Amino acid sequence: MDFVWTCFMVALGWFFGGIVGGATGIGTIMIAMPLVTVVLSPSDAVLVSCLAGMFGTVHLAYSYRKACSWKDIRDLVIGAVPGCVLGALTLRIASMQALQLMVCAMLACFILMQCFHRFATYRLPDSTIIGLIGGLVSGFVSGSVAMVGAPLGIYVLMKHWSPDRARGNMSVFYVFTGVLSVASQAVAGLYTVTLFQVSIAAFAGCLVGQILGVRIGRHINQKVFQRIVLIFLAIAAVILFIRAME
Repeated sequence: MDFVWTCFMVALGWFFGGIVGGATGIGTIMIAMPLVTVVLSPSDAVLVSCLAGMFGTVHLAYSYRKACSWKDIRDLVIGAVPGCVLGALTLRIASMQALQLMVCAMLACFILMQCFHRFATYRLPDSTIIGLIGGLVSGFVSGSVAMVGAPLGIYVLMKHWSPDRARGNMSVFYVFTGVLSVASQAVAGLYTVTLFQVSIAAFAGCLVGQILGVRIGRHINQKVFQRIVLIFLAIAAVILFIRAME
């Protein structure tokens, strides 16, 4: 019964997360985590989320594939490779609390900067170095705390991409970081058979939610999209802080 209840709660969390992720391209794990961590430890929740997210992003990438520009994400993907490996290795030796507080601080600083018009309107220039750094940070966060949407959301907002372009680029990038994170974690020996079984329930909930979310997302304009992304970054910061204090 405990296993069934665990699968149900995980699937429910990922269903709600899938709706948000399908509509905006961000926020899936942020929404799913509160319910997932009710029945799983923080470290197990991260591992299950990485597995479920890896398969969920394949569906999302297919749905928004026409809006993706390889030129936009090439440097991000290259930078994410060492980032994911570093994140998985850090997960083995560092405190989860410390990692969560680190990402929380990063998000809090960015959200505060958005309160000032000069920073809110700043646009990141097209630069290989900036893209590589963005990918490195995103990969590290993906491999360690499974919230790749946090740094990637910051990058997207500072690039001022249109909703379709942002969702297309993010969803395809998620595929790369998802595969890299899971592979790195598997090599590090972090997975068990039970976690694989629970992740199937998570993916099932995510898939149904994303199908609904993609339909909703086609009706969101750019200003609303940017506000939604900023809101979910704030939610992510709060969630990470609460989890770190438990």
